[in-house]
Amino acid sequence: MTITDKEQEYFSDGLAEEIINALTHIPDLKVIARTSSFAFRGKEQDIRRIAEALGVTNILEGSVRKAGNRIRVTVQLVTAADGSHLWSERYDRELTDVLVIQDEISQAIADKLRVRLSGDRPMVKRPTENVEAYNLYLKGRYQLSKFTAESMTKGKKYFEQATAIDANYSLAWHGLAMYYWFLGYLGFMPPNETNERCSQATIKALKLDEMLAEAHSLMAMLQASNFDWNGAERNFRRALELDAKSADVWANYSQYYLVPMRRLDEAVAAAQQALELDPLSPHRQWQLGHRYYYLRQYHRATEQFCKTLELDPQYYLAHVHIGLDHIHTGSLDEGVRAVGRAAQFMGQRPLVLAALGFAYARAGWVSEAQKLLEELQRLAQKAYVQPIAFSTIYSGLGEIDKVFDWIEKALDARDSMVLAVCVEPLYDPLRSHPRYHALLRKMNLEP
Repeated sequence: MTITDKEQEYFSDGLAEEIINALTHIPDLKVIARTSSFAFRGKEQDIRRIAEALGVTNILEGSVRKAGNRIRVTVQLVTAADGSHLWSERYDRELTDVLVIQDEISQAIADKLRVRLSGDRPMVKRPTENVEAYNLYLKGRYQLSKFTAESMTKGKKYFEQATAIDANYSLAWHGLAMYYWFLGYLGFMPPNETNERCSQATIKALKLDEMLAEAHSLMAMLQASNFDWNGAERNFRRALELDAKSADVWANYSQYYLVPMRRLDEAVAAAQQALELDPLSPHRQWQLGHRYYYLRQYHRATEQFCKTLELDPQYYLAHVHIGLDHIHTGSLDEGVRAVGRAAQFMGQRPLVLAALGFAYARAGWVSEAQKLLEELQRLAQKAYVQPIAFSTIYSGLGEIDKVFDWIEKALDARDSMVLAVCVEPLYDPLRSHPRYHALLRKMNLEP
C-alpha cells in the first residue's frame, strides 16, 4: 500500500499491516507477512512476478491519500494469473473512521475470496478507540523498525505518548516493551538493565489483552533469557495457538526455545515455517541458514546465506556466517575475506569485529586478532559491548578460560545471545571442559 506524502508513510504502512494482521485470522487463507509484502511497495513490477515471488494467487494493491483529517483509501484485489480484478473499492472518510475502513476492506476481501467467516464479528480488533493514540502507535512502530539508536528513541517517545492518551492501549504497551527488548538485544544497553522494564510493559499489555500473541512471544523470550524453560515453552505455545500465521512467533520459538533445547530439527522446521510466511525477508532467509549452521551443515547453510544476499547484497549477518562456514570447513582465507566484507558494511559494530577477530585467529593472523580485541576493549570504555564479542575472539585464540569468563558475564547480563552456547560451533572446544557442564547447569539446561 502506497501513500503520496513520504512523511505520512508510517500511516500507510500501519494501515496495511493492520489489514494483514486481520486477514491472518481467516482460516485456510495464506497471508504473506509484512516484510515480504512491503518489498514491492512503490515499485512498478509485473503482478505475476510478484505473485510468484510471494507464492500467492491473489494480490491486494492499495494507496492512501491523507489531507488534514480526511483520508482516501483505494484498494483492489487482483488475480495474478491473468491480471483480472476480483474487486476494487474507494473509501473517502474522516480519519476517525480509519478502524472501520480496515474492517470493511478485510471483510470485502474475505467475501470475494469466498472464505467462510465465523459470525459477523469485526475482523480488526479495536485495542483503542482514540485515533490520536492510534496515530502515535503507528509512528512508534515505524521508527522502531529502523533499528537505529535515534529512531528507537523516537519510537519510545511515541509509544509513551500513546499510553499517556490511552492507558488501556495494549499494542502501545507492547510497542514500549519491544523498545526495551531491542535496546538490550542490539547491544545499546546491558539486557539486565532493560529486561525488567520490558517485562513490566509486557505484563501490562497482556493484562489488557490476553489474546495478544506477540506479547506472549515476548514474554517467552524474557523467560528464556532467565532460563525459565517451562515458562518459555508455555508462552510460545500460547502465542502459536493464538496466531499460527505469525512469522515472528515461529522465528522466536525457533531461536529462543528450540535451539537452546538442542531440538535442532524442530528449530529448522520452525524457521522454515517463518520463511514460508515471510519469503522475501533477508532476515528470515538468514535465520534458516543459521539453523543449518548449528547442525554443522555448513555447505547447506552457505547456500541459504547466498539466498539472503540475493535479496540484500549488504546483509552483514550473511557475510559473517558465510565466512564462519568457510573457517569451519578449512577455507581460512576465504573465511577472512567474507567476514571482512561484513566489517566493511558495518564498521565498528562489536559483534562483527568479534567475528573478524575469530577468523583472523583461526587463520593464524594472531596479531590482527589481538588488535581487534584491543579495539573492543576501547569501545567498552565508552559504551556497552556484548560479552559474547570478547568470548568469540578468545575462542579463536584458544584461550578457553577467558572464553568461559566472558560467557559467564553474558549470563549475568542476561544477554539472549548466550542461549545458543550449547550448539554454537565456535564453542565446540569447550564441550569437554569441566566448566562447560557447570555453565549448562547455571542455564537450567542440565540437571
